[in-house]
Amino acid sequence: MRNRNLTGIPFCPPQVPGKLQDQFIPLTSLDEMAGTDYDVIVVGTGAGGGAAIWRLCEQLRNTGKKIGVVEAGPILLQTHAGNLPTLRFNDYFLNPKISRHIGNLLPDLPGAREVIGLGGMNLFWGLASPRMFISEWLNYPIDRNELELYYNIAEQQMTVTKTKYPLSESFLTRLWEGGFPEATIIPRAENLEPAKYGPVVYFSSISFLGSAFMQRPFDLAINARAVQVLTDQGKVNGIKVMTPEKKAYELKAKNIIISANAFQTPRLLLSSGIKGRAIGHYLTIHSFLSSSFQVKQPQSAVGNSLQTVNLLIPQTEKETNQIQFGISERYKTLDNAAEYHASTWSFGKVESRYENRLFLDPSRRDSYGVPEIQVHFSFSEKDKSILAQLADRLNKAASVLGANKQPEICIALPGSDYHVMGTCRMGDDPSTSSTNRYGQIHGVSGLYIADNSVLPTTGAANPTLTTAALAIRTADYVSRQLD
Repeated sequence: MRNRNLTGIPFCPPQVPGKLQDQFIPLTSLDEMAGTDYDVIVVGTGAGGGAAIWRLCEQLRNTGKKIGVVEAGPILLQTHAGNLPTLRFNDYFLNPKISRHIGNLLPDLPGAREVIGLGGMNLFWGLASPRMFISEWLNYPIDRNELELYYNIAEQQMTVTKTKYPLSESFLTRLWEGGFPEATIIPRAENLEPAKYGPVVYFSSISFLGSAFMQRPFDLAINARAVQVLTDQGKVNGIKVMTPEKKAYELKAKNIIISANAFQTPRLLLSSGIKGRAIGHYLTIHSFLSSSFQVKQPQSAVGNSLQTVNLLIPQTEKETNQIQFGISERYKTLDNAAEYHASTWSFGKVESRYENRLFLDPSRRDSYGVPEIQVHFSFSEKDKSILAQLADRLNKAASVLGANKQPEICIALPGSDYHVMGTCRMGDDPSTSSTNRYGQIHGVSGLYIADNSVLPTTGAANPTLTTAALAIRTADYVSRQLD
């Protein structure tokens, strides 16, 4: 009776647990990492860092190469905040324990915030994933045809799709007939086919990390603040990190990929004594208009259920701006008529100028001893002209969509687009760029950048997709160097 039940069939053997872990992704202590010689260490786990980690694990899965990852913050969420219905976006995101209002330190960018934690700002991003307008590639040292491959890879991994609902065509037709033939559905990084692509709906860098770990293991330490890049005779050889208790560790690595964000990446380089005329300069954001209005009911609306329709009027040769619409049903009356509410997020291109810069303030240091940053930023006359054109374009589009009155438009505080970029931009000329075409810092072998800071510009397009595509390309290059 000990080994058989009443039917005479033996019991199944008890399940034996594998390696136990107390987090959704395995963690490694800094004590253990300090005793390992890594082939590559990635600093930061936002969109760029996550994309680089995933690609490194995919390309090096059948090798014995050692990959390490350090994240300055803790684990905040295990997925994009939008996948958790109990979280109201602003209530959670604006919590000072979650995101840091660095506008207090940067008066020229009063709307700027950053998230220090696993996944970074990508835990809360808006999912819009358009490609850059074609002419913007003239600002890059890369042939755009080469990036076609990496855009495709990034879009596939991030499940970027154009979701068409029954009423999408009705609203699109209004725009097309009203003088906006370029209007389309916003490509968004969301998975609406869970049976095909898995259970996660809204994509975040956490998905990059999970997919990476399924390819092969890597060492991940959280609450590990990078405070100094270690170099010797023009070559990187490691990174110095500190715990919240201020215990310091030196981690050895042949290659370092920094993906800390467009504020913290140049701050780390400058405070480490990394030389480069362009580091911290060419700080670029988007001008940002916000508005909302009510939309008349389309003829095809009766009887249709409407989830949010996401539309895009993209940048063109004449219009260096883009407008995103989110249109949803507000309520229905007893006679089945409906009122639709449109919210807009409109971005204008901002010039990349050397004088817009981030720099260290030696008189102010944080608790880790790293100098704080200050920013000098202003809009040029051309930036202001583009902003005025954007407002005109938005008013015309609202009228074409059937707005019941002219929308109330407000200018968001500079930096609240969260599209900061350019502070370590890529290029062929070390006097006007920080990295080469592969994201490697000029003059420092083995030191790479893979986040928004490497982007010279994205025109008026959201930067996340382009950042991910370039990070994947940089990871491919690093993998080839390791081979």
